Amino acid sequence: MSDVFFCVIGLGKSGFSAAKFLKTRGVRVKVTELDDTPILRKRAGFLKRIGVEVELGAHNPDFYRGASMYIVSPGVSKDNSVCRYVRGENLPLISEIELGWMFTPCRIIGITGTNGKTSVSTFLYKVLKKAGFSVYLAGNIGTPFTEIVNGLKPDDIVVLELSSFQLENINYFHPFIAVLTNISYDHLDRYSDIEEYLAAKLNIFKNQTPEDFAILDLSQRVITRHISKIRSQIVDISRLEIGDLDLNRKFVFVITQILGIDEVFSIRELKKLKNLKHRQELVSEINGVKFINDSKATNPHATLWALENINSEIILIAGGRDKNMDFKIVRDSVAEKVKALVLIGESKEKITTELGGFVEEIKYARDLRQAVTLSYQLAKPGDCVLLSPMCASFDMFKNYEQRGEMFKKFVRELELCKS
Repeated sequence: MSDVFFCVIGLGKSGFSAAKFLKTRGVRVKVTELDDTPILRKRAGFLKRIGVEVELGAHNPDFYRGASMYIVSPGVSKDNSVCRYVRGENLPLISEIELGWMFTPCRIIGITGTNGKTSVSTFLYKVLKKAGFSVYLAGNIGTPFTEIVNGLKPDDIVVLELSSFQLENINYFHPFIAVLTNISYDHLDRYSDIEEYLAAKLNIFKNQTPEDFAILDLSQRVITRHISKIRSQIVDISRLEIGDLDLNRKFVFVITQILGIDEVFSIRELKKLKNLKHRQELVSEINGVKFINDSKATNPHATLWALENINSEIILIAGGRDKNMDFKIVRDSVAEKVKALVLIGESKEKITTELGGFVEEIKYARDLRQAVTLSYQLAKPGDCVLLSPMCASFDMFKNYEQRGEMFKKFVRELELCKS
């Protein structure tokens, strides 16, 4: 067997997809994964059956050394021992996104940002589909890029939602339209500061040319400091007044205009679209009290966006696992709109310390079910109970989706009791 091989670091969804994709290209593939769980063993079993070499539970130097190229999964830490070896030896290290790009024959629209990237990506996909484009949606949104590459044709368009983790190891990846929705403090458990986090995000523009487009919100100073590095045509979303479209829909509208789609058609279709699950999702109204599920708000900036889009008094359910967040950025909106905080999870005390002086009442709940009940008791007709946690869910739930689904379940239980 040839000594030439490619090594995938990590057997998450992206690593699993990258290994399968490389095998379709007729190359020798190895996968090294530090963990060993039932789902990883299932993936490893599948890969071994198609001829991929896999090690679980360790990074054995004799196994992974000597590869021609290393492909790293986005969930793998930058301090991982294999990554350190690769950088120390100055060997090629790329992301699964870059691997997919190398074999993609069509145009790519890349969308990143702390908040809003899933909504913008999904809305864009739906509008382009309605307009008659052959369009694919992949990336951080759930389907790995390399899962779709083999079926792409030159006239297709790929919409990629991209996280900072996926953009860290970019060398040549080149979207013809790149969107940065916003930047705020997030993932500071992985990055030393916001500048390091922003540098990863800015890699989306790294290989663009003057024929390409960069769509930004230049009302954010943290972004304006870096626009001199961008060589593509910059479109500033903050200067555009487009009917009553919200910011996420404005990003989509601008892209449709670059693609030559009729303006009236685009606005009409965008206004038809409903917000996504767990993103400012209206669950129910009980005796005049609205319940909104914004479980996707895993950082304070996302909660700030939610608070600014609600025009009633709010009982805010917040808390969870802190990611070294600065909750103080929501102080003004909390002082203006939030009548009570109902706090859950590991970060209760920290949120109380940073926001306690800006709200009339704070209650602690032992779990989300009790938080829903307490919030309803604190509300009056015309108020809104908002689940917008500002934190990760992992102290109490599998993910933010499960947290949001449980919130909806408890609200429906309450509705039955009060009907």
